[in-house]
Amino acid sequence: MVQPCIEGRIPTRCDYHTHLEDFATAIKEFHLCTEIKQTLPEVSTDQFSTIGLQVLDEIQTRWEKFKPLVPGSNDLVDAGNYQLRMRVSQFQGSGLVASHNDICNDNWIITPDGRLYLIDLDSMSIDDPALDVGATLWWYYPPEMRQEFLEIVGYAGDHEFKIRMQVRMAMHCLNIILPRENSFDSFDPDTFSENLTDFKAIMAGEENPQGYDDF
Repeated sequence: MVQPCIEGRIPTRCDYHTHLEDFATAIKEFHLCTEIKQTLPEVSTDQFSTIGLQVLDEIQTRWEKFKPLVPGSNDLVDAGNYQLRMRVSQFQGSGLVASHNDICNDNWIITPDGRLYLIDLDSMSIDDPALDVGATLWWYYPPEMRQEFLEIVGYAGDHEFKIRMQVRMAMHCLNIILPRENSFDSFDPDTFSENLTDFKAIMAGEENPQGYDDF
């Protein structure tokens, strides 16, 4: 297969703000795309709590492998995992979607004419929409811009969704710093504590430590 060349660049926070409607619409469309969902591995549940606990189990398995290398972080991560498990078990409802699962700015391309392309689809699965939406909002949009985004994706008045966004984002912050099985990911014990910055912030209910000005 030959991938066509797309002229573009990684979006900045300014791009996210300027093209808020486009990003929100793109996420909503691929989440609800039946054709994409049918290409992903089937899951045995449609419940937010069940799929969340399955993801947390997988994260916990990887954490146990690397835990002996970072004893200074053990108490923090163990306590966080315990709290996350309690909160995930309380999730209500169902409605899994085709989730990208790694929806950072590095995985978008914006063209000179403002078109958006979502790339690096190898982590996609059927999962909770709160993961992609929560990561996008917490990393790139200040609180005052989030209501408009949530209205477009269809979760503006859903209090449970906002809770799930925080919890799934905390899980994601751990997920991306623990190497996946059979991957080229690396683990550096010397930087692990620093890499927990986002995890600690989201667990404390704080905003992105980097702020929301441009990169």
